[in-house]
Amino acid sequence: MALIRNVMRRYDARSMATLISTGGVLPLPLIAVLAPDTVKPGKMGLLMAIWSFIALVFSVTALRRRLTDREFAVLGGLGIAGIGGTSLILANPLAAALVLAIVAAIPAIGAITASTRLILSHLAIAIACAAAVLLNLADSGPTFLISFGALFGIIIVPVFLVVALRKSMEAVLDQQTRLCGIDPLTGLLNRRGFLIRASQLLSAARSSTGRIGILLLDVDHFKRINDEYGHLAGDGVLLSASAAIREHAPVGSEVCRYGGEEFLMFHVVHDEDELWLCAERLRAAVAATAPVTVSVGGVCAPLVSSRGGEARSTDDVIGNLLGQADECVYRAKECGRDTTVIDSIGPVIWNDGTLSVHAAEDPPASPPSASLYEVFYQRPEDFEEMDTRPGRL
Repeated sequence: MALIRNVMRRYDARSMATLISTGGVLPLPLIAVLAPDTVKPGKMGLLMAIWSFIALVFSVTALRRRLTDREFAVLGGLGIAGIGGTSLILANPLAAALVLAIVAAIPAIGAITASTRLILSHLAIAIACAAAVLLNLADSGPTFLISFGALFGIIIVPVFLVVALRKSMEAVLDQQTRLCGIDPLTGLLNRRGFLIRASQLLSAARSSTGRIGILLLDVDHFKRINDEYGHLAGDGVLLSASAAIREHAPVGSEVCRYGGEEFLMFHVVHDEDELWLCAERLRAAVAATAPVTVSVGGVCAPLVSSRGGEARSTDDVIGNLLGQADECVYRAKECGRDTTVIDSIGPVIWNDGTLSVHAAEDPPASPPSASLYEVFYQRPEDFEEMDTRPGRL
């Protein structure tokens, strides 16, 4: 059991699937030597060529331990093709059909974390491979249709179940995240957690310098990262960026993951220059430690508390500040990204007798010592090797 646990810690699910599906074919040459009738006559040379090919896939996967989306796409696809080729040279049709069924394993395991494009590509390869082999094995059209229909279900149904389970777990996790106020990936506050604390933050600003600063940091070209490298790599980028922001945020500030690839920092400041220097420090920290850049928009304003009719509620104050900070982010993107735009606005009149609608609910728990990303994947540093320079995303 200890040996199995050590192996599971070293390899992720995708690598294990590739090792298991290709490893089952490795003893075939020995079996063919001991029982030559298991292979079609004259196919021993082809068997050794396919075996060498599959052994290469197995060895590369064993050495890499944790495959990137791109590596898994290539090695998984090659493994499927190798398994199909092996089933073509087996003399016994039943043995060939059973070996062919192994191609269903790679798309199903890949569906746990892979992007939709990668899942569909592996499915297409597996289905095409199954059709080619069954055309060779079937002795009639009806036999082929029945066999292909059965194998099609064997390939598709596990992938569908894995994707459905994955979506269900993501929905549950998202619901719990909203309830607890903590982002499970980064360990920062999420949007709801920040809004719960909004009244306290405004009160702290009023009793200190009387000026508030809000920064929005948006990861540049994040959609491209997800499309080219997969969502797992995208999560790694967000984890690296959030760590840099949290490490270099000024003492007393509040940092949260406000949206998908957007981070927010609330800080009590003295003037616009102080907020601009803070924004530049965070922007430079992300560029230096993460494989991406961020566009930063911020707004600085004096805060005045009042109970008069012109005073705005906590939610209105925060919403107005965030709206203007978002406009600054948009301008930063138009300026070429990886830049900072800060605006100063007139006094914000806050009705300090109002609370955010979220504050009436239970406050968020303290951020956990380790995010769920670190718990599940154990090695977020794997993504430190992914660098898109030059020409950052």
